[in-house]
Amino acid sequence: MEEPELNYIKVTTYDGNWTIINNCSFGYLSHRIVFYLLNLHIKSRHTYFVRAGTTSDQDSYKTDAGLSSQGRLYAEKMGQALLQHRDRERLALVDRGGPDIPLKRLRVWTSTRRRTVETTEWLYEQGYSVRQRTQLSQLNPGVCEKMSERRIRAEMPDEVAKHEADPYHHRYPRAESYHDLAVRLEPIILELERQQDDLLIVAHESVLRVLYGYLMACNATDIPSLSFPRNEIIEIIPASYNNESSSIPIPDLPPEIIPPSPEDLKIPVPPSEAPSGTATPMILGSPRIAPGSPKSSTPRKTATSPANGSSTPQEPGEGSLLLVERALRD
Repeated sequence: MEEPELNYIKVTTYDGNWTIINNCSFGYLSHRIVFYLLNLHIKSRHTYFVRAGTTSDQDSYKTDAGLSSQGRLYAEKMGQALLQHRDRERLALVDRGGPDIPLKRLRVWTSTRRRTVETTEWLYEQGYSVRQRTQLSQLNPGVCEKMSERRIRAEMPDEVAKHEADPYHHRYPRAESYHDLAVRLEPIILELERQQDDLLIVAHESVLRVLYGYLMACNATDIPSLSFPRNEIIEIIPASYNNESSSIPIPDLPPEIIPPSPEDLKIPVPPSEAPSGTATPMILGSPRIAPGSPKSSTPRKTATSPANGSSTPQEPGEGSLLLVERALRD
């Protein structure tokens, strides 16, 4: 394609390298799509998601408390479980006839909040590079911070109704919605696509929901209900046509620190919400959907997703749109 009067993207492959040339008469959205495509590659790497350890003031967004004694224990056990898993994967590859080569470099990203930074201190002491990213901070609960569900329902019934109707887009006063969080995470998602080393992201559960929803092409309505217990590390392996996820167990943790949060920090959930810690079946390592959520009766049947860059329906009449596309369009 050589017509100078047309807008186009031209991809040439040579020795595994891509050259992308575009005629520059594009609008804002087209330029963003081109920028997104420039960050894609097909090299294999592993992405790991894990929650931060527990703190002495779990319910406070503003306090930014450090890890409790249980949180420090969790951080060490999490790091040990991850490194042991990577060693087992390397040995399994060798047993299958693969080359006996060192593992890919492991990079670690956290938010700037104390509990995420302190969760990675054990890995940092082992010599791993840790990078703090401000965009990975948890969803801001606004005026709902430290408010009980009963109080929120009594004082803001209209807001509760809006939240239950559309938990992905609704925001409480002075708070963020999950859509706001997805827009904030756009630079992280672009860099995640560009990453060629293995990557561990330690963040709040609300952030992990959005990133997992993007990589696994979840419906936006499912994202606020995804569940990440602390006794698991989620491993995602991007591929050309399907992203695969599995869970890595973290053994010997105190039971009281394992349960996931109900939806996000003190944001109300439907009245049928089961108590925190209620277990639901995990499908092939995929994060659970919290009980009582709109999708809890119809969980996904596999832990594979459509390839990034395309979107296929998860259920009849529902499109599983990539979050970056949604953020750019809105």
